[in-house]
Amino acid sequence: MPVTNAAGESVPFPGGVTNRFGYDVELDSAGRFGEYRIDFAALGAHLRALARAASAHHVAISLVILDSPYHPKLFATEHGPWLRDSLRFMKKSAWVRHDEHYHVDFAVPCRPL
Repeated sequence: MPVTNAAGESVPFPGGVTNRFGYDVELDSAGRFGEYRIDFAALGAHLRALARAASAHHVAISLVILDSPYHPKLFATEHGPWLRDSLRFMKKSAWVRHDEHYHVDFAVPCRPL
């Protein structure tokens, strides 16, 4: 997950062995954990770049799994309207919370055997 520090600088997500590589990090509903904040603008730019790259390879993004309380914050970014209108986001909660990470599923057609 792209994050910024208290100064608003992009920094690596605070994941390591002691917190199960970030899976033990719990962000609040605003995307905050201590001094860290989800960088929703960077997240939006990443998803838009992934969609463009997928399209260049004749595949598509079939689903984005991101904790649903973060959807409005993501959709309020520069790329948000396009993301909201062009990609499918999982609306229900996944079996594991997606606050400190997100998944992107690609629709890749299989070749006939």
